[in-house]
Amino acid sequence: MAEPTELSYKARSHMLSHQQKALKMAGGRIYLAILILALCILSGECREEESSRKPNIVIFIMDDVGMGDIGCFGNTTMNTPNIDQLAREGAKLSQHIAHPICTPSRAALMTGRYAIRSGMCSYHIMRVISFISAPAGLPSNETTIAELAKTVGYSTGLIGKWHLGFTCSPDDGCSDPNSQGFDYFYGLPLTNILDCGSGTVFEAWRKNFYTEVAVALAVLNLTTFVLVMCKFAPQRMLYIVTVLSVLFYIFCLLIPRIIATMNCVIMENKRVVEQPLSYTNLTQRHTQKALKFLESNRDNPFLLVMSFLQAHTELYAEPHFRNSSRHGMYGAAVEELDWSVGQIMGKLHRLGLAQDTFVYITSDNGAHVEEFTKHGHREGGSNGIYKGGKANCFEGGIRVPTIASYPGVIPAGSEVSEPTSVIDVLPTVAGLIGAQVPTDRAIDGKDMMPLMTQHVDRSPHKFLFQYCGAYLHGARYTPPDGKAVYKLHYATVNFVPGPDGTLGCFDAYPCRCEGPTTIHHDPPLIYELTSDPSESSPLDPSTPEMRAIIAKAREAVRDHQASIGPTSYQFSFMKLMPRVSDQPCCGSFCQCTEDHSTEFSYDAIQPDIPRKDWTQSGHIGAS
Repeated sequence: MAEPTELSYKARSHMLSHQQKALKMAGGRIYLAILILALCILSGECREEESSRKPNIVIFIMDDVGMGDIGCFGNTTMNTPNIDQLAREGAKLSQHIAHPICTPSRAALMTGRYAIRSGMCSYHIMRVISFISAPAGLPSNETTIAELAKTVGYSTGLIGKWHLGFTCSPDDGCSDPNSQGFDYFYGLPLTNILDCGSGTVFEAWRKNFYTEVAVALAVLNLTTFVLVMCKFAPQRMLYIVTVLSVLFYIFCLLIPRIIATMNCVIMENKRVVEQPLSYTNLTQRHTQKALKFLESNRDNPFLLVMSFLQAHTELYAEPHFRNSSRHGMYGAAVEELDWSVGQIMGKLHRLGLAQDTFVYITSDNGAHVEEFTKHGHREGGSNGIYKGGKANCFEGGIRVPTIASYPGVIPAGSEVSEPTSVIDVLPTVAGLIGAQVPTDRAIDGKDMMPLMTQHVDRSPHKFLFQYCGAYLHGARYTPPDGKAVYKLHYATVNFVPGPDGTLGCFDAYPCRCEGPTTIHHDPPLIYELTSDPSESSPLDPSTPEMRAIIAKAREAVRDHQASIGPTSYQFSFMKLMPRVSDQPCCGSFCQCTEDHSTEFSYDAIQPDIPRKDWTQSGHIGAS
């Protein structure tokens, strides 16, 4: 049977209207027509005539925010009233999964396909695009949600983080947002990294990087001095080693500034507007651009993707949020993100568009549990009861806090506990806006609307596959009957305790997908997630029931992998290396600053008071 589309959800009110007219003409039974209309309104299935307009789509993507970071998912130390309000108005998707790291996860969300199909995943340690000017990127022959929306007349905008490539190549075309279907783009072509702020990626990799380099160079110079004194080397060797050591150390000190100039860039469409970026009012600037996009497209159906930089390190937030946070800078970043959600939702209400807008909010992966400062202070988030975190395929790495809202269509205050995935976004949006899902390629996602509207009660996915980089680490199996959900791990990472006792990949930052810190399992580890969401008690693989599940999963994996055709691999060494000719730059010395002022004032913000109405002033609606 064909899956219901957006038109089928909204056509019912018009059908009932025609039925009422027929009843009046047939016998003048007005009381019956009134009764039908009343029942329709009470059930939430009738909409006003203007609702025949195609629904607007707003997608919020958080960065590195875990299942334990949001109030409606159980957090008690951070204040997220606006996201919590979305949950009250719609449905929480409590078993929604993503890829465990950002670039492949965002590629999957944009295309409805596992990232391996588009070549947007890695066989080595570098699992994200690391330079704006690198040739790696989402191939132009992929169809994104923005391109799909444009086929049916939508205006499309992306605000914030892209991280799916920004250059053009002869083989794969152009991968920047404007070339991938977005009419308007404002934000970071790459991502928010430590080098954009006060830290460096080297210090994240090795907490005492500069000390270790200095010690190594000192040992080298001392060894050379001893060799010279003992006449085993000429005296000029000491001068050469000393000069090269100093130059190398200076180069190490300059690398963060060089990387910041290359990668910490704000662009509007294809024009650089700030280089390197400043964190001053950065979330407010992004939010202001989003509000202007909504205002400009109030008379047209639109797709807005608001892709936050928070809560990826470098952490940042304005003083108001830093002063009110009970969870340090991380909490301030999440609360500032929540404020932005409130601003956008308030604008939709003031424009009279909220009733006809499908809203989806998720995170690109779980919280990064290995994020600590060099002084041992935690900078990452929480995954609640779930094991692991960003960069691995335990639930903490792939289960992400997700909410979907569509007034009058998705029941308010509901919860979907069945497995769903970021790959489901494209077919779900396609069904809502009446667009044709591509038929010339494998689309892994499924329309979530029947599940979210409670027309069905089981996941549309029999199997969901879990990739770490380009390696398949596991599979999720949902039998058609019962409520069990089985997860099979074919490979797992080896955890060690961190500074506060948290288990993570502290000896291999970040977690590796292959190699000595990875453990392969044959037979696979099996967990039943409904009764054991923390993955603490693996089931006995030798029982007849588990052997049957293992066999079904093996067959599904074989069929899935056989369906993956040849593609242009985007994570080869040469594609990840920067190209000077493609480096975006403003001015002769790649230095420019945009106006940091915004229209927002925080005098009236009271983050500890959740609002009941999006249109109220203060924390939620004011702009």
